[in-house]
Amino acid sequence: MRHLLQLLTSQVMMMTTDAHQSYYHALLDYYKHPTQFLAEGAVGARSRDDSLCHLAVFGPTTHRFRGVDANCDVIRCYRDIRADLAEAVADEAITHILIEFDGPGGEGSGLFDLLDYMSEVKQSKPIIGFINGASFSANYAIASQCTELYMTPHSVGGSIGAIYCREERCESETKVHYITSGEAKADGQPYLSMTESELKRWQTLITETAHTFFERVADARHLKPEDVEALQANIFSADKMLELGLIDGIKTEEEIKMMMSTAKHQRIVAELHAEHEQDMQALHHTNQQLSQQIEQIQADAKALGDNQLRLLKQVDQLAESAGVRDIAAELVVQGADLVTAKEKIKTEAAKRDETLSLSSNLEDQDNTFDMTQLIKEA
Repeated sequence: MRHLLQLLTSQVMMMTTDAHQSYYHALLDYYKHPTQFLAEGAVGARSRDDSLCHLAVFGPTTHRFRGVDANCDVIRCYRDIRADLAEAVADEAITHILIEFDGPGGEGSGLFDLLDYMSEVKQSKPIIGFINGASFSANYAIASQCTELYMTPHSVGGSIGAIYCREERCESETKVHYITSGEAKADGQPYLSMTESELKRWQTLITETAHTFFERVADARHLKPEDVEALQANIFSADKMLELGLIDGIKTEEEIKMMMSTAKHQRIVAELHAEHEQDMQALHHTNQQLSQQIEQIQADAKALGDNQLRLLKQVDQLAESAGVRDIAAELVVQGADLVTAKEKIKTEAAKRDETLSLSSNLEDQDNTFDMTQLIKEA
């Protein structure tokens, strides 16, 4: 608690003056009556059961500090928000990170580092922002980094600027001074008195910090930094936020739920369609391969038939010239090549010549015997 009080009175903050005063006085009351702030179910956890989104950035935000019991709101820590985002990125079941915003702003330290991290996260998963209530200063700075940003019709946002609070304690009274980056940033502050030199020193710091703020919002929302600065930290309605380009649309909670459900349905259909396309492409590829194989087989068969026919003609000619034409077809059927066929034709022709010669000799011998016998008989 003491750390939070020190933040509110010694650090550059990005929150509305009303919120700053509320928390400041609440903390002063805490030190007077601490038991009144102790309630059952005091929380310091990061999760929120009352949000319809993956993440919730509700209430004020700080660089490191978190806790505060339920009566004093949950203080979100930039490190916790970063951890929540990392967890959502690692979860394969989450395709779009949905964040709900409702807060007065927070500490300047650590804020821009978180915005840098969100820029990296958007490269891997879209971040859908949803303002449901009021999103001011640091809270809107975080919201502005979303890939898409929406808000309900009756929500408000803005107060883009920096504020610094300084306590001036005297013996009889305590004064609080506000240094801001816009004329409307400290509207309603009841404290007075500060030296001109100190005012200038703090104003320089505020202006430099606010300039970085303007640049980050302008870059994320595709605006010019000078146009963001020209908003003078004012608070705007949802319609005006849309007109100024600070959000992408106005939707109710039900519409946001429907949008996410529709997006999920579209994603499933797209995945099924992509899977079907892959199957069809694979089937088409397989059919092409089979067609090519069939064409190749047909070509090979034709080439083989042509070769067989050519071989048959050559073997037939050789066999005919050798007088053994009757074995030509048999040689081709047996798969004999031209060289082998020649050898077999020669062998077969030689065999047949030898048989023919022997038969001729036998016939001659028979004729001689018959003549001699006839002579004898005569």
